[in-house]
Amino acid sequence: MMADQDVRWRRAQELMLENALDVETMAACLGQDEDRMLAMLGEKPTRKITDAVAAQMEQTFSKPKGWLDQSDDGGITFDLFGA
Repeated sequence: MMADQDVRWRRAQELMLENALDVETMAACLGQDEDRMLAMLGEKPTRKITDAVAAQMEQTFSKPKGWLDQSDDGGITFDLFGA
């Protein structure tokens, strides 16, 4: 099942902001191609964030499985640093 890409993109942006990363650095952290990541995470994405990349982002940044697909509605957060 493909997640809501808008939610997934916003959560990915939140993750990059939280870790002070730009798209290029995120690509390096994940061992992904910069152009491919830019197409997924840039201001005007032209590609969907795949399930595999979403899972890799969650694992790399110690987020619970499915975190990227949860809309931030003010519920429980998993931020270890209380920011």
